[in-house]
Amino acid sequence: MTRVYKSFFVGAVMILILASAGCAELPPDGESGWSGFLSSEPEETPGEPDNDPGYLTPATPYPTATKAIAGPTLSKPPETAPTQDPYVTLFNRTKVFNLTQSTDAFAFNLTSPPLIIEFDVEPKMVTREKYATSKYKNIKSGMVKQTYPSENSWFTATVRDRESGRIVAEDGFGKRFSADVHKRIFVGQMGDFLIQFSGNEVKVHVLMRAGGV
Repeated sequence: MTRVYKSFFVGAVMILILASAGCAELPPDGESGWSGFLSSEPEETPGEPDNDPGYLTPATPYPTATKAIAGPTLSKPPETAPTQDPYVTLFNRTKVFNLTQSTDAFAFNLTSPPLIIEFDVEPKMVTREKYATSKYKNIKSGMVKQTYPSENSWFTATVRDRESGRIVAEDGFGKRFSADVHKRIFVGQMGDFLIQFSGNEVKVHVLMRAGGV
């Protein structure tokens, strides 16, 4: 009986030694038995279904917006409309007055004052020679030329009440008026007026306006 157990024990040890020697051998073709645990690439499972049903179309990614630096903003100043003349122009004309044409008259019923008459006078200029004496030794006496408005140049603008003939306003150039060549008449009351221009040896530009017609 003892020999039987001893033979069985020896046989079992031999089987274990042979089994250990067989596991130590490398697999054929240089493959390692641990390759499945060390590989970084996932194994594809055969027969795995496709998760893209085809509703989406491949496209280029939207570009990332970059924050731009704001440049200076140039603003145009608001345009200012020209101021409208609040008056109505009644008369705007240049007229030459002389002996053959010395008077113009106009009637106007002023219901919306004021009545403004502006005129610029260009008188006839005359040049004459005159002997002049000098009180200074370094300036010799002799004939000199002088240019000045003619004594016959004059102009008068008169505004009268048509019914009574009363003068409401009047101004002019020469005679009993000053030698200023630009004048302005202002009438601030309503009325039915006779406006008269008269003169001689002058060219006059007249601008007449009213608050309304």
